[in-house]
Amino acid sequence: MFSGLTPEVAESLPEVPEEEARRAARWLMTAEATDVMGNRARGWVTGTDGYRLTAVIAVEGARRLVMDAGPTGARTPAQAFGPADFLDFLIPFDVTWSVERI
Repeated sequence: MFSGLTPEVAESLPEVPEEEARRAARWLMTAEATDVMGNRARGWVTGTDGYRLTAVIAVEGARRLVMDAGPTGARTPAQAFGPADFLDFLIPFDVTWSVERI
């Protein structure tokens, strides 16, 4: 897939997509999980402008750690913050999400 990628081609690419292209683009992440009892769930989250959203997530995560006195020690984001509450915070930033049992 990358056999045609030369240093010249790589250098010709913009470091960051243009703002208009970022706003028009959509992204989607999905996940499925099965517990030891065989119960299954599927979740998805989608939105626009991943570059902007990454900054929003980083700032809100830092804010919650400082202001909400999050748990100490090394934690995953899902351990440090309530996942549903955090995803709901992102709704005004054009994020949509859902989790369902399957």
